[in-house]
Amino acid sequence: MIDSHCHLYEIPEEEWVENGLEAMICVGADVETSKKSIELAEKYTEVYATVGVMEGSRDLSTLLEMTKKPRVVAIGECGLNKGDDTELFKFNINLAKETGLPLVVHCRDAFDGIFETLDYDKVQMHCFTGNEEEMRECVKRGWYISFGGILTFKKSEELRRVARLVPEDKILAETDSPYLAPEPVRGSRNTPANVKYVLSCLAEIRGTDMERIISENARRLFRI
Repeated sequence: MIDSHCHLYEIPEEEWVENGLEAMICVGADVETSKKSIELAEKYTEVYATVGVMEGSRDLSTLLEMTKKPRVVAIGECGLNKGDDTELFKFNINLAKETGLPLVVHCRDAFDGIFETLDYDKVQMHCFTGNEEEMRECVKRGWYISFGGILTFKKSEELRRVARLVPEDKILAETDSPYLAPEPVRGSRNTPANVKYVLSCLAEIRGTDMERIISENARRLFRI
């Protein structure tokens, strides 16, 4: 199993080490957490890091230096919430283009802005909660659709319908831990091991085992 998006530096190490996962993508959100992600990736062979800025300093020289680390596999996370200015998002997009690394994108009620701003094909749409039309536009652009614990929530029937329609080669699973713990552990601190609940939900929705498929997709996108 691969957890394609988590924040390990916010979870006590004893809660996620030796969990049997093949890989965990530890995602930075600013310069400091990007550094922490790299430190964990250099300590644990199953951890890989991303570097990016959702907020704070746009220290390009520092971030570029970080991308040279062999355990860094993507830029981000970055993206837009409804009403956000796009300049910081563009900064991350340009960093991805300069390095050739995939881009990890956060979107909350801002797909129009994402579609208008993002002209890059190596993309993980993290914790996807969009509708069918938005999903199909993402796939048309070559982007990967990543589902987390929200998919398992009782009121997420429409999201599960959308998940059933994602092409097999464009689907990923994640936890976004320590946030958004899935059913049946909702309300607790999330950990990467809980990706199994997302995989189980996807298997039920799509009528096929998803572990191998999703692991292959993650390895392809992140080159791990």
